[in-house]
Amino acid sequence: MKNNLYVRILAFLLTITPVLSMAQAKVKESVPFTYTPDPAEDIFNSKLPDKALTLNQKDLILLNKKSASAYAVERYNTDLKKVWSASVPLAGEETIETFFTTPEAVIVITRRTDGQGTQQLHGHQINLTSGALNKSTKLLEAPAAGRRAGVAVSADGSKMLVYRYHTDSGMQIKSISGTLFDSHFSNLKDVNYYLGDMRNILSADIQVSNSGEQYVSLISDQMQRLTVRQYPVKNTDAKVMSVLVGGRFNGKLTYILDSKYKLMPSGQLFGTVLTADEATGMYQSLKVIKFDFDANDMIFAKKFKFTPDYLQKINAAYKDGANKASRLEDIYFSDLILTPDNKLIIIAEKKFTAGGEDAPFFARELHLFAYDEYMTPAWNSVLVKQQEAPAAQGYSGISYRYSLHDNTLSLVTLEELNGKYDLYLRRINTATGQMEAPVALGLNIAKSGEVPYVKSYTAWFTDKDMVAVTRPAKKPGTLQLNRILIK
Repeated sequence: MKNNLYVRILAFLLTITPVLSMAQAKVKESVPFTYTPDPAEDIFNSKLPDKALTLNQKDLILLNKKSASAYAVERYNTDLKKVWSASVPLAGEETIETFFTTPEAVIVITRRTDGQGTQQLHGHQINLTSGALNKSTKLLEAPAAGRRAGVAVSADGSKMLVYRYHTDSGMQIKSISGTLFDSHFSNLKDVNYYLGDMRNILSADIQVSNSGEQYVSLISDQMQRLTVRQYPVKNTDAKVMSVLVGGRFNGKLTYILDSKYKLMPSGQLFGTVLTADEATGMYQSLKVIKFDFDANDMIFAKKFKFTPDYLQKINAAYKDGANKASRLEDIYFSDLILTPDNKLIIIAEKKFTAGGEDAPFFARELHLFAYDEYMTPAWNSVLVKQQEAPAAQGYSGISYRYSLHDNTLSLVTLEELNGKYDLYLRRINTATGQMEAPVALGLNIAKSGEVPYVKSYTAWFTDKDMVAVTRPAKKPGTLQLNRILIK
C-alpha cells in the first residue's frame, strides 16, 4: 500500500513539476556571420520573422541584408559551407515582404514605391541548385496612398496570392482584389472579393491552400463578429461561415481584442480570439473555432474564461514573487500549431515596452492551451521568461522560436537564468503538457550593447540539430552562425 501510494504521489508531482532535462548541447560548426539590421523592419512585429529556412536535414537557406541597396539569398550545407550566394538588388525604399522555397526555387517578394504615387509587388525566382536568378517580374500595382498591399503563400509554396485593399474614406475595407499565381509567376486567377455587405471591417487575414482555395477571415460589426469566406479556384461563389463572438453578456459589452488564424497543410482552418470587456479592457475569454468547409460546419471549443484563479496561477509561476499583477495585460497570440496527432496548441505571449522612445522591451509569459482533435480542452500551462532588450533592438533577440518534432515542442529563448546569459531550450510533451526544465545550450553569449542573438536566424534540421546566430563573449565584436547538436 505504501509503495502504491508513493508511486501515485510521484506520478502526480511529475505532472505539475518541470522535469530536469539531461540534454546537453555542443557547437558542431561555427562561421563568421555579417548582419545588417533593416531600418525599415518593424521591431514590434517583423514581416520576416524567419530568415533561415531548412530545406531538408542537409541544407539551409538564409536571407540577409548586405547593404542599403541589396539583400543576399545564400545556401549553406550542414557543415556551414556556403554553396552559393545570389544578390537581390533593391530600388530606393524597396523592402522584402516574404521569402519561401519550392522544390525548385527560392522565391523572394519585394515591395517598392515608384515616387509617382504607386506601390508595386515584385517576384524574384532563384534557382535552388545553382543560385542563378531565373526570373524577376512585377506582380501587382496599386495606389501607394491606400493600405499596404499584401501576399499570402500556400504551405508548400506552390500558390501565392498578391492583393490590394479598396477602402472608404475612413479606411474601412470594402473589397479586396488581386491575382493568384503559381510558383513560376503564371497567372492562375484574378480575384475580387466584394465585402460591401459587411459593416466596419478594419482588418482582414488572407491564407491560401496548397490547391489554391483562398480563405478570407474578417472581424466586423464593431469588433464583435468573426466571418470566414472560402473562395474556390474555379468559380467566384464563396462559402461563408460567421459567428458573433463579442456582444453583451451578463450586462457587459465585450469585443474582440486579438485574433489569429491558421490554415494547416491538411486543409483545416482554425480561428482563435481573445475577448475583453469594452468598459474596462479586462480580458474575458479565449474562444477557439475549427472551420470545416467540406462539412459546412463550425466546431467550437469550450470557452476558456480568464478567472481570478487563472491570474493567481500566473502570479504563482513567478517563483521569486516579483510579479504582482492585478489583471491580465499585453497578452497576444503568437502561434497556432497542429501536432501529428491533431492536437491544436495555441501560444499567446506577454510582450510590452515600458513606454517612451528609449524604453526597453520585455517578453515575459507564454500562455499555452491545448485542444484535442475533437476541440476538447486537453491542458493549459504558463511559462515564465525573463527577457529584456534595449529599445534599438526591440524583439529581434527576445521572445522565442519553436520547433515541433513528433509530439515534442522545443522552445528556444535568450535569457539570463541563475547568472548565466545563454540560449535556453525547453521541451514540452504536447500530449500531456509536461515541461522539462530549461537547459542552457552553452554558447557563452556576450551581454553587450550589440545584438547578442538574432532570433530570425534560428532553424532546425532535426529535433537535435539546429542553427542560430549569436555574438560570442570571447569575440563580442563579431557574430557567428552556429550549428548546434543537442544530445
